[in-house]
Amino acid sequence: MRVVEGVSGTWFYHLTDKDSDAVALCGAQTMHTAAPLSSWGFAGHPGHIRYRYCKECEKLAGIRSPQA
Repeated sequence: MRVVEGVSGTWFYHLTDKDSDAVALCGAQTMHTAAPLSSWGFAGHPGHIRYRYCKECEKLAGIRSPQA
């Protein structure tokens, strides 16, 4: 399982378990990101853009965001 970044929005993350980073579990078009899986669900530093995480990918992967 890896974190990938959506191509249609800024700082919107998805999950994939595919060989390619081009498609998320939810079917969204995505691209590579250096964000580690351990960062999933964290909002970042105060004052920065709030990161968003795909709830559908989260459900399909069977994981819970630490902010849930």
